[in-house]
Amino acid sequence: MKVLSLSIDPELSRLRQFVLEGEGHEVTSLLNEKDALETVQSENEYEAVFICHRFPSAAARQVARLMRQHHPSTRIVYLVHVYGEWPEVEADRYIVGADGAPALTGVLQELHHNVGPLIKKDTP
Repeated sequence: MKVLSLSIDPELSRLRQFVLEGEGHEVTSLLNEKDALETVQSENEYEAVFICHRFPSAAARQVARLMRQHHPSTRIVYLVHVYGEWPEVEADRYIVGADGAPALTGVLQELHHNVGPLIKKDTP
C-alpha cells in the first residue's frame, strides 16, 4: 500500500517507516504541518494516512478534513498515545502507538482487505 505518515517526532517517524517498508509498503513520511497540508491537497494518491498523536491537533483535524475533500478513498488512521484516549481527530481507525509494529501492519492488512465502507472501531 502507498502510505502517508505524519508526525513531528523524527524518531517515531523513522521507526514507523522502517516497519512499514519492511512489510513492503511504500511510505512517505512528513515531519511538519506545512508539508502535510500541501501534500494532502496535491494530486499525490495514498491508500492510507497515519496521523501520530504527536502531530498538533489543529493541524491533524485540518489534514483529515482536506484528505476527505481531496482524496475521499484514502483511509485515515490516527495513532493515539494511550488506551482510552479519545482524540479530537475524526479518523476511520484508531490504534495505540504503544502496540507497535503489529498494530501498524495489522490495520493496513484490514484496510487492504476491506472492500466496503470502513467501520470505525473503538480504541480497546
